[in-house]
Amino acid sequence: MSRIITPSEVAQQLDVTEADLAFWRGAGLGPVWLEFGEHVIRYVDEAVHAWVIGQLERTEPTLHVSSSGNQAATLQTEQLPGIDSDQ
Repeated sequence: MSRIITPSEVAQQLDVTEADLAFWRGAGLGPVWLEFGEHVIRYVDEAVHAWVIGQLERTEPTLHVSSSGNQAATLQTEQLPGIDSDQ
């Protein structure tokens, strides 16, 4: 069963800062997130996992971000059928 998790939990899992996640959201990148009211951001753990797996399959990076470990992290834009496209 999927869990709803906080940006803090996602940042810890991905070894990035919460500021990185906020930047990614503003740029339309990173894992899919949910917004419950103003400034209440949450993620679905399975969607975060799917995004990470998608990074392994992506051949061309869209952006490099330095993580807290000073390693580049590749990002991708996720599109949801029927929401982000004409499908």
